[in-house]
Order: sequence, then C-alpha cells, then structure tokens
Amino acid sequence: MKIYQLNLKCFALSQMKEFYTNVLEMSLVNESENHFTVMAGTTKLVFEKDDTTPFYHVCFRTNVEFYEYMYLKLGQESVLLANEEGEYSMFWEGKQAYFTDPDGNILEILERPCIHAEKSQMGWFDVGEIGLPTKNVQEMKSKLEKVVANRYVSESETFSFYGNQEGVFVLVKEGRPWYPTERGATIHPLKVFVSGEQGAYFNDEEFSYEVIVRKEWEESFPAVQFRLARPTNQIEQLIRFYVDGLGLKKIGEFRDHEGYDGVMMGLPNQGYHLEFTQTKELVELPQPTKEHLLVFYMPNRFKRDEMVNRLKMMGYNEVEPENPYWGRGGVTIEDPDGYRIVLMNSAGI
Repeated sequence: MKIYQLNLKCFALSQMKEFYTNVLEMSLVNESENHFTVMAGTTKLVFEKDDTTPFYHVCFRTNVEFYEYMYLKLGQESVLLANEEGEYSMFWEGKQAYFTDPDGNILEILERPCIHAEKSQMGWFDVGEIGLPTKNVQEMKSKLEKVVANRYVSESETFSFYGNQEGVFVLVKEGRPWYPTERGATIHPLKVFVSGEQGAYFNDEEFSYEVIVRKEWEESFPAVQFRLARPTNQIEQLIRFYVDGLGLKKIGEFRDHEGYDGVMMGLPNQGYHLEFTQTKELVELPQPTKEHLLVFYMPNRFKRDEMVNRLKMMGYNEVEPENPYWGRGGVTIEDPDGYRIVLMNSAGI
C-alpha cells in the first residue's frame, strides 16, 4: 500500500509551511491563502487551514545518511521527543526518532531501505505510516478490508498496523497515547490516496476519513488516473452536451482557480475523465478536424439510441463521418466546439 498523497488539516499555516520547507527541507509544490503542498519523497503532503488545532501521527522514511543529518538538525530546533528511558535516537529494524511540528503533531523518522528506486537517494523516501485513531480498532479493520489489503495480524483492541511493508495505517483506539508521549490520540479529518489491487473509495463520515485507492496500470507505466483536458470558450454548453445530453457524470468543478473555471466529467468515473477549462478572456482555439474523435464502444444498441435521440432533441444531429468505418455501427455527433464523438455499437477491440 503505497501512500501517494495525504491531506491533513492544520492551524498554524505559515509556521507549518516554514517548518516543512525550511527545517524538513521538503520541496514546496504550491500554496494559497488556505493551504500549502510539499513533497515528502514520493508522497504529496497537503496541509489545509483549519480553525482548530488537529493532532496527527505521520512517519517519514529515509536512508541512514539523511536520518543522521535530519536528526542533528531537529536537535538544534529542540523538537525531538525522548522515550521513557530518555533516549532521543532509538532502534526498530532501523534508526528511529520522534519529533513535533508547530501544530504539535507527533512525527517520526524511520531509517529504511528505499523501495521506490533501484538506488537509494538522499532525502525523504515517502510517508510510511499515517495514524488512524478510531473508537473500535477491529471495526475499523473490518471497514478497511473492503478496500485495502492487509498483511498484519493483531488481536490488540487498542493498536494494530494495517497495510504492508510499502505503507501502513496505524490503527489506535481513541485516547491511547501516541508513543513516546502520554498524549492521547484524537480523531481529526484526513484524506489519503493509496495504491491497491483495485480502485476503491472509502468514506467514514463518522470520523471524516477518506481513503481513495488507485490501481497502478502496470509496472512499465505506473499511472493511476487518466485525464483528457481541453480549453473552451463555452463551458456551460459543453456541460449541457456531455452531462445532460450524453449522460456523463460531473465528478468535480472549480471556479476562478488561478483565473480558470473548470469541470470534470467521468468516463465513467475519476479514473478516466474529461476536463474542460475556460478563462474570463476569450481565447483562440484550434479548429478540430473531422478525425478528432472521442469513441465510446456501447454493446447495448437501444441505450446508444436513447443517447442519440436525447442529443437530437437538444439540436445535435448525426453527421457523416470522414472515415466510413465509423458509419458501420456508429453514430457521429459534433459537440458545441466542433469536436466529434462516436457512439459505436460494439463491445470494443
């Protein structure tokens, strides 16, 4: 279970950005008035401004050289935490240390082999653990089993690892102290993107936990999502065509984000989707040819014809395809920008 991205709440936004970029030396990806994003190796870490101070546990993995470098630096910052024996540097299958950030989150460094590259590299590898406090550990395990595989066995009612060597959720009973302190775990919203055998989505509304599971396509091309993006000057007409007419689902949208409005439509969901974007100023758009096609293979002819009739009622009629192949079992229709879709009565290749 690789942890691709972790979205956390934070209170002291500017101090947290300073700490993660300058002290922990994580590269800043983007920022706004209400959030900032850094890279912890291969894991994207997003902090979103909140009115309350949350309390999380996150573990970062690295090699021994960077561990020693960062251990000295954190010591100079006076943020290291000692265990019950007064030790600041510990050992658990590798060197280990705990520290706090400006929000008081309990963070951990683990020295481990790098599993994401053929050669070890200097700096952070990834996020290896994220704490997931809950009222009942076994119930949370049962919920996660529906979306994420687990290799760890634990009968403890207050603590359990969940995941594998690539990444784990640390399930703890609410109120159980986070080692090496006596401060009890509390529940706060978080969102995490992880790898899995199949794409899945878990939303625990009681605890405001979201787990989005992405399946990597294959080892030679480890993508987990595909987006086809296109600019337009008439976004509302495209929404009407693709959502109301064609029947795609709107899976996301934004307004005035750095000067852009946008909408995402699933093909049929987040894994494969269209995005249309528009700026306040009209832009010069390329003229599509008659061979610019978005082809949908649809085994059910009657459902296909329902879409065709619905679009026809909206004023979008069938056009003659440039390539006669698409006319044999297919219906070609132009969208408001002149790009063509083909509704092909076929089970595909």
